[in-house]
Formats: sequence, C-alpha cells, structure tokens
Amino acid sequence: MPKKAFNEEQLIEKWNAYGKKMERKGERIIASLFSMNKPKLLENFVIYIELPNKTMEADVAAIEKPLLRFLYVELDNYSISLQTKVNEAVAKKHAFTPQDKYDKLKEANPLIDLLRARLDLDF
Repeated sequence: MPKKAFNEEQLIEKWNAYGKKMERKGERIIASLFSMNKPKLLENFVIYIELPNKTMEADVAAIEKPLLRFLYVELDNYSISLQTKVNEAVAKKHAFTPQDKYDKLKEANPLIDLLRARLDLDF
C-alpha cells in the first residue's frame, strides 16, 4: 500500500474536507468536531487531536475507521493512524452556550459589556 509523505497543511485541508462532507450528510455534531479541532501531525503519520471531553472522544472513535479510509485515499498514505487525548482545558477554548460566547467576547473586548449596558440588552 502507498505510504506517500504529506505535511500538516495537506492534512488540515483533507481534515476540513471530511468535516464538510459530514455536514453535507447532516452529521452536524461530527462536523463540528472537525471545525473545532485542528489536528497535529506527529512522526510516523500519527494524527493527534485533543478533545474537551470523553463524549467527543467516543464520537471520534465511532467515526475513526471511515475517517482513516478517507484520509488514506485522499493523502495516498495507508500508514496513517489517529491518536486522541481528552484535555479538559480545551473545553474552555470553545464557547458552547450563548453565555460562554458572550464571556469570550467580553474577555477579548471588555467594552462589549459597556455597549450591552448602553443598549439596555439582556443576557
């Protein structure tokens, strides 16, 4: 089987393509995994991703075989493997609820709270 070399940029391109494919199929939760997790390419064609919780790790495990088949073909390399790690700190990077999103905006720009108050917006 082919074992063509590829770089992280090519991997990310194909990673995003698979996420879009899942979205077109209506698999929005799976598709969101691909948009929020940027893979790293380690030695020996190991793809490494950190996930915010065990549930997402289980979701990735459920689609691992079709994902790898896709990557084998797209990257012309059948030696690719996937390694995941649950890292609770990753969850803090992603804003899931409206309150999380607002807090993240406020962290980036504290004046957003002043704007919310002046416009008399509720949260």
